[in-house]
Amino acid sequence: MSRRTPIRSRFQLLAALLVTVVQLPVVLVLSWLTHTPVPGVFALLVSSPYLRQLQSPWHSTPPALSTYLALGWWSACLVFDLLMLPAWLAVRAGAPTGLAWGLAGAIAIAMGVDAVLGRPRLRKRVVRVPGLPPELEGYRIGQISDVHCGPNVPEERVASWVARLNALNLDLVTVTGDLITHGSSHVEAVARALGGLRAKDGAFACMGNHDYFTDGEHIVRSLEHEGLTVLRNRGVVVKRGAGRLYVAGVDDTWTSRDDVERALAGRPEGVPTVLLAHDPDLFPQAQARGVELTLSGHTHGGQLGVPGVRRLSLARLITRWTAGLYRQGRSWLYVNRGVGTTGPPVRLGAPPELAVITLRAA
Repeated sequence: MSRRTPIRSRFQLLAALLVTVVQLPVVLVLSWLTHTPVPGVFALLVSSPYLRQLQSPWHSTPPALSTYLALGWWSACLVFDLLMLPAWLAVRAGAPTGLAWGLAGAIAIAMGVDAVLGRPRLRKRVVRVPGLPPELEGYRIGQISDVHCGPNVPEERVASWVARLNALNLDLVTVTGDLITHGSSHVEAVARALGGLRAKDGAFACMGNHDYFTDGEHIVRSLEHEGLTVLRNRGVVVKRGAGRLYVAGVDDTWTSRDDVERALAGRPEGVPTVLLAHDPDLFPQAQARGVELTLSGHTHGGQLGVPGVRRLSLARLITRWTAGLYRQGRSWLYVNRGVGTTGPPVRLGAPPELAVITLRAA
């Protein structure tokens, strides 16, 4: 029998303490309401199987029913913790006790289920571009980001997201980095799935930091073998009649491979530009060079945040550009929350998404 590593044991202990803190208020309230120890026993039975198989913050075994049950339960507990004060105040104000606590519980359960089983939302946004050629009026650009193909995201799921984008009959489709979680085990799988992307003017990709958690050249070769154009500090001109669009991509910032100036070196004067940059912190550089639209990912919207308040998420720890659409002057940035996850397959208050950006003349 192999002995656990000290790092793994410490991580499991820390995770157990964290989920105990999250669950304890819920268990106490439910035990008080039901006058039984059943909530505590339930919490123990749900939590133990998942905690035992944890290896590190980013690695675990492929998810099973116990994984989704534990993560959904913990997510619901966290939401319920936040709703306890409003529920208590409602009771103090004269609301029926059962109604107040029951409504808090229903909201918590609904959000817990959505956190682990939620289907990617389709976000549609309009970006107005000064001097947009008439031929590009209404031009639709699809974006998929942060796929993180691996134990938590199999090839079949990626293929289902690809099918949703293909059904939209897009003009252009983009993939903005972090295609895998780590290692080489899922490189061919994600390349096969993303190779199914179809759009009138093609499919383009840029690299993310996770794509260098293995041999980055291997990923590039696999993607291009499946028909995607990988843009690493370079760009191409896409033509639609007499109208032209410059599509460029920047390489990874975390490994210092990024070069915005090189990516834009081939841009014809006066041609609108779409820049694929996995890291949204490159937006100020793009704006300084007059890039009309930058498409990014990387943040996952925090993976844990307050619904509808993009400033209140874990993404604020790494960037000011957390999620959604931003504008500075004539330059726009769209930060995609992505479809996969880093670490546990759970998203609370930061649902996965696919995006479609429509270009309109300013």
